[in-house]
Amino acid sequence: MKKILVIINKNWETEPVLNALTNPKLRPAALPFPEVINTPCDGDNRMSQPRAVFSLPREGEEPLQVVVRCIEDLMATGVNTSSSLEKYKVLPQAIAADAADLIISVSTANYPDPAVTHNGTVVLGGNFFIHDGNPDSHTDPEHNLIDDRVGTFIASNVAPAVFSLAETVNARLHCYPGGACKLVPPPNFPAPQLVCEGASTFTAVGSVNVTDYGSYDTIDAQALKEFAAAAPEGYTANSIETTHGVVKISTSGEPILFLSPITDRLNHFNEDVTDTQNYVSAFNGGLALGELLCALAEYGGERQI
Repeated sequence: MKKILVIINKNWETEPVLNALTNPKLRPAALPFPEVINTPCDGDNRMSQPRAVFSLPREGEEPLQVVVRCIEDLMATGVNTSSSLEKYKVLPQAIAADAADLIISVSTANYPDPAVTHNGTVVLGGNFFIHDGNPDSHTDPEHNLIDDRVGTFIASNVAPAVFSLAETVNARLHCYPGGACKLVPPPNFPAPQLVCEGASTFTAVGSVNVTDYGSYDTIDAQALKEFAAAAPEGYTANSIETTHGVVKISTSGEPILFLSPITDRLNHFNEDVTDTQNYVSAFNGGLALGELLCALAEYGGERQI
């Protein structure tokens, strides 16, 4: 493995992730400052350049290159930045041009546990399920992403051993005296324990063709029901949002992981999500991503991804 492509959904997620990845006090000691950095940017910026390029040294091997891109940077101006179709228009070309050995999709998400809050935690997985959130609105260009893989379970194409790195990431995040964690509690309904967790059975459930935040709770419930009917036994829904699945179907077979900083509880979007909630959770995602990148550099360039 020589190159990793990190794809972050929107500008307001990209900025706190990069803040964490470049913070000299909080980023891993093994993660150097990026060789290329294009931040901060406001939400109206459009660019073809990556937001950051890192080069992680490896003993006896070539450095591991990490390219960080923001989907919103690539989208046309004036288009709804939640448009699944617009994301699908720009992603395949960008992904192909970077020719990475591994892709990591980063997007804030809700955690589908009706009983316990996971807000502020970070989830890592490799399976995908895509739900069409507006199947009767395909005449609307904002709701017109149609693909044969919608409604089907898409199994991970990443080696199972990679998911054990979630334990390494979590241990390194709990690096303060007494095992205290670097992750920051978000203001609204934080999880009782802030952790990074991952497994080969974890699945990102994504609803496409959804641009109205007010419909999230209703559509999330529909997506979970459809996932339960399609998923193999033993596989779990651990993240619900709108972008990981679009990134997945934009690839041409490259190994791909999803990383979801959790912002809200199932059916509590309006209650939990604020700009501050989003920032803190995305920042936590950046802290976990930094540790994951270092763990992947240690994993070895010749091992199967």
